[in-house]
Amino acid sequence: MKHLMALAALPALLLSPPALTAAPHEPAPIKTRAYSTPALLFALRTDTQTLARLTPVLDPSFDFVPGPREDARQGNGYRHLGDLALTVRTGNGAERTYTSFEARRPIRVLPAGRALAAADISASMGADLGASVPLAVERRWLNERGTLVLRFTLINRGRQPVQVVSASMPMVFEQQGFGASAEERQASSSTVKPRPGTLGSVEVARANGEAPALRLQPDGRTPLDSWQAMPSGQLQGEQYASWVTSGFTLKPGAKRDIGVRFVIQPQGAAR
Repeated sequence: MKHLMALAALPALLLSPPALTAAPHEPAPIKTRAYSTPALLFALRTDTQTLARLTPVLDPSFDFVPGPREDARQGNGYRHLGDLALTVRTGNGAERTYTSFEARRPIRVLPAGRALAAADISASMGADLGASVPLAVERRWLNERGTLVLRFTLINRGRQPVQVVSASMPMVFEQQGFGASAEERQASSSTVKPRPGTLGSVEVARANGEAPALRLQPDGRTPLDSWQAMPSGQLQGEQYASWVTSGFTLKPGAKRDIGVRFVIQPQGAAR
């Protein structure tokens, strides 16, 4: 009888589908919105309004930022152009650092007005102790006479002076390259050269030497006081430095704009 039962069950076993293996987890594609200036085509993430693509009109096949890897870089801790880190001291208190990228929170979209996109990113400016940033932080992307501008407005709405020890803007450009061959990786990567100073700039040249290149210049009072490497022990493969402006104080009710301008160099990088 046992043999007969085993034989009867055999067809069912043969017809049963194989067990399904769970597919490896893949990050969900991010949503972006496209914009343009006469010299640049770019895209902003719709959730963070950080830069997800930056290509020159003269060669739309090239991306200055790690756009092709954007889906994999969307989690907490990953820096993007449009992020900000502030080290501040309120009154006689201790210094604290707040960043928009360590633990992202929903931003509040503002009416664009003259800007291409605007948002209050204060809620995403977290600290390791969970404290709220003592400044309101607004960010705008603008097209000013054909030039792309990234501008942050820092506003002291409190009752005590806030000393901004440093304001750091991550300069996230594709310096690794991607592709199957060394030639492909070089064709998709950039070299980044900071030129510190009150009127300092950052030159971003294509690794293969082809034009165009990109120059970042100060917007308003944003001297390139220092070029700060990422702290050790950060996310693997992330080696992006930051444009740092330091040493100013905002009295109650005061505000200050800081930012950079993206200028295309049609003939390539400056020598």
